Amino acid sequence: MRVTGGVLKGMQFPPGFASHVRPSTDRVRESLFNQLVHRYDLNGINVLDLFSGSGIIAAEFFSRGVECVKSIDLDFKNVSYQNERKKERKELENWQITKHDVFKWLKNDDKKYDIIFADPPYGMPDLNVFPLKVASMLKDDGILVFEHQPNLSFSLPIDHQKEYGSTTISIFVESQIKNGK
Repeated sequence: MRVTGGVLKGMQFPPGFASHVRPSTDRVRESLFNQLVHRYDLNGINVLDLFSGSGIIAAEFFSRGVECVKSIDLDFKNVSYQNERKKERKELENWQITKHDVFKWLKNDDKKYDIIFADPPYGMPDLNVFPLKVASMLKDDGILVFEHQPNLSFSLPIDHQKEYGSTTISIFVESQIKNGK
């Protein structure tokens, strides 16, 4: 795996994270970040990365100018792997990596984020309600990027959705969620 664009383009993420991790493919990440940089100003914002796995998404965000990424993952191997990647590049110095259960952590965090990226296990129960659980953590006009399996339906309005084979990316915008549009 490699970072697909920005100042860290080409940075390698070799094997070493937990075997159950299903990293977003280069194709999905490249397409997603092309959409994001053309629709939103990523410079200086803060991002919450839930179920962060290998940490490649955090690196993609830093590569495109975000100020801070907070990554949450329960797996010790993933957290150790992310910390090793963080040491490799000074551009990753504002990467906050936390080993914690995402659901317990969410109950205790009252911070607001410009972007929340979530890629939970596809077999997780009630995946379709997860966006509602984190929507209140978005800043005004913040966005939730939710990676999931195809054919999930949501009670929240979706701003944009794109399917990539067995992966779908849904983007929710705080103002649309608040207004129910």
